[in-house]
Amino acid sequence: MDDSVTMRPLHRDDYPTVIEMMRRMWYASVGDACARRLAAADLHHCLSRSTVAMAAERDGEVVGVILGRVAAAVSRRRPLPRCRHVLHMIRESIPLPFSAEGRRGIREALELIAVDAHLIRGIGSRYDAEIVLFLVDERVRGRGVGRMLFDRILRTFRNVGANRYFLFTDTTCDVGFYDHRGLTRFRERRVSRRDGADDVYYLYEGRP
Repeated sequence: MDDSVTMRPLHRDDYPTVIEMMRRMWYASVGDACARRLAAADLHHCLSRSTVAMAAERDGEVVGVILGRVAAAVSRRRPLPRCRHVLHMIRESIPLPFSAEGRRGIREALELIAVDAHLIRGIGSRYDAEIVLFLVDERVRGRGVGRMLFDRILRTFRNVGANRYFLFTDTTCDVGFYDHRGLTRFRERRVSRRDGADDVYYLYEGRP
């Protein structure tokens, strides 16, 4: 464990850093301006669905983030923060249809939402909680940051009495992390890309 890493709540001032991390790691295949909008819309979409948000800070810089949703807490949430994130997501998305890269980004986002909906179909009530977003800067991987974030959100799940949680991931991510942590690969779906390659999408579940 890296003692220089601090776990703390995610703050609004952290959003630009997280958006840049997402742009660099997940949207590097498109131009910077479009990629930033896609990353910002993605982050605010995740925040609109989350009830807990934590960051890992190292040397004053956010190097990881994990967002979670506890089903029992959703009805108790104030609607204003959720609406604010939805409005940010819409604002960032408005210019996207006016470029080919933006349209491709929207199409890929909608395709991912459809895959996730297929994976969770009929079993949503099985879970008390979800890990909505889990991202660690590639420059600090291997330093225990991911493990620390994951342990912290599982502790939060336990503290509120969640018995079973799930997350979505795919072969573009480090799925081995979840295997190593003992999660169960409950469902999967193979999707062919336009370049002929295949991606496999997974629904993992675990107990905190």
